[in-house]
Amino acid sequence: MELKEGPAAALAFARGYRGEKYVPDVMYCYPDAVGVPYADCENIIPMTRSLWTPEQLGEDFQRRMAGVPAAARKKGIIVILKTERCAPKGLRACTVTTAALEKRATPLAAEFLIYGVLLKPRDDDEPAGSLKIETGPDAWKNDVAAEYQFKQGPSATLGFIDAKTGKKIDRTDAVELGLTEQDFVKNEGRTPKLHEKLQAMLARLPQS
Repeated sequence: MELKEGPAAALAFARGYRGEKYVPDVMYCYPDAVGVPYADCENIIPMTRSLWTPEQLGEDFQRRMAGVPAAARKKGIIVILKTERCAPKGLRACTVTTAALEKRATPLAAEFLIYGVLLKPRDDDEPAGSLKIETGPDAWKNDVAAEYQFKQGPSATLGFIDAKTGKKIDRTDAVELGLTEQDFVKNEGRTPKLHEKLQAMLARLPQS
């Protein structure tokens, strides 16, 4: 029987996404190393050209929660930005972060509505969003990188939003939270630093 949630489910989910291409001695295999597509996720909502600013996400949150019983409503918003360029490699922090949130490696992930976006690798993007590498229909993603201060290197960026005000309250990254494959496997899918971070974020959000 497949586990739906929890550390073991998150670990198994991450193992199922190794990317479609592996090249020895190459740092990354983008764009073939697709990692975990948001289309395969039930608990992460893909961001779009008209749904990505903190204010837009706050409004979307309110609409979604309006029809949910008060006791079951989420408390806040998490935004995950990633490139997945290292999906077949050793770090795999984007994949691990996605799996940890999607499969709720910590039950506190269920207290948040989670939105995600996949970016092209943004090396030397200083300040964040200044490289206009996303073009055409994806040009809005350059602004997303700037808004949430995405940096290539520490892997996936997590932003936290107060859904009632539509304001950003914090940001962090996968490496800071120990969401690398080495730690993920060692901890058998448990994510203690992510759990602590979500506890801290919940303490800063309105509880009703």
